[in-house]
Amino acid sequence: MAIKPCKECGAPVSDKAESCPMCGAKQPKATSVLTWVCVGILGLAAIIWMYSDKTPGTSSGAVSTTQATGSENVKPKNWQYETSKDEMRGIESKFATTVSTNTVDFDFPYNGGSKLILALRKRGSDVDVMVSITKGQILCGVQNCEAAFKFDNGEVQSVTMSEPDNHSSDLLFIAYDKTESKIISQLKNSKKLVIEIPFYQEGRKQFTFDVSGLEWN
Repeated sequence: MAIKPCKECGAPVSDKAESCPMCGAKQPKATSVLTWVCVGILGLAAIIWMYSDKTPGTSSGAVSTTQATGSENVKPKNWQYETSKDEMRGIESKFATTVSTNTVDFDFPYNGGSKLILALRKRGSDVDVMVSITKGQILCGVQNCEAAFKFDNGEVQSVTMSEPDNHSSDLLFIAYDKTESKIISQLKNSKKLVIEIPFYQEGRKQFTFDVSGLEWN
C-alpha cells in the first residue's frame, strides 16, 4: 500500500482508497509500467482485428474454393487472450480483449474510423477493466467521468471511469473495484454490450461488442 497526496486538498490518501477521507474527492486508479504493457497489448489486438477483417484474394480458382470451404466451419473468436510474466517478481498478468463490432468516424486528425477496445487485466489478486480508443480523444478529467453500459436488453447503467495517472486521453479504467466485479459478472452472462463514452469536441459515441463466450476466472 502506498500513500499519496489528494489532488484536491493535498491530504494523505492510501492508493487503495476510493475517495479522500478529508474532502471526499474521488481518487483515480494508479498507473504503472504494467499499464503501458496493457496499452501495447490493446494496440496489438486492434491490429489483429483490423487485418482479420480483410480476406486476401487468390489467382487460382481451386485454391479459392479450398479456402472458402475451410473458413465456413471456423467461427472467428471475439475474445483474444494474452499472458505476460514479470520475470523479476514471478507474477503473471492475464489479459482478455475484445474489439467493437462497429466503427465510429471522427473529424480530423482522428478521421478514418475508430474502434473501442474493451480489456480485462488480472495481475495477482488485482483486476482492472478498461477501454481504449484506437484513434480519438476521450473526454475525462481528474474528477472522473461517466460512461453508459447496456448488456443485452437490460437497463442502461452509469459507470464511473477514471483516466490513468499520466492523463492519457485514449484510455479509461472502471474506477471502483465493486463495479469491476459487477461488470465482469455481467460480461460472463451476456452476449451483447453497448458502451457510450464522451469524446472531446465529438460528444458521446456508442460502441457495440459481441461479448459472448468470455473465459475468465
